[in-house]
Amino acid sequence: MKKVVFVCTGNTCRSPMAEGYLKFKKPTGYEIVSRGLAADGSPAATHSVNAMLEKGIDISSHISKQMGYGDAETADVIVCMSSSHADLLEALGVDKLKIHILGISDPFGCGIDRYRECRDEIFSAVDELIEDNIL
Repeated sequence: MKKVVFVCTGNTCRSPMAEGYLKFKKPTGYEIVSRGLAADGSPAATHSVNAMLEKGIDISSHISKQMGYGDAETADVIVCMSSSHADLLEALGVDKLKIHILGISDPFGCGIDRYRECRDEIFSAVDELIEDNIL
């Protein structure tokens, strides 16, 4: 089983969308989770939920979770939404060979159209990781 951890800041917008999409694409043989570097137990952002529902993917039950040492240790692949997330994980000693950066900016506080753009960027980036046999 391959463990994939998607990482963003609050684990309410980008990483839950990426988690939901990969689960939709490759449900067998993978353990897929998402975490935040500053997560507080909040639900997924309403715009994230709605943007994903437009594509038939339901992330409405998502609750944000903090990235932990065990997540980093047991992950085969850690997919960070931005280089700042990767930099922090590397500074904490996470194996940089596990880390991949998508370069997707945070839509937090924006309207639904920005969340749709973010969703589409995530879908394309995850598809590319699949094509490159990283996921």
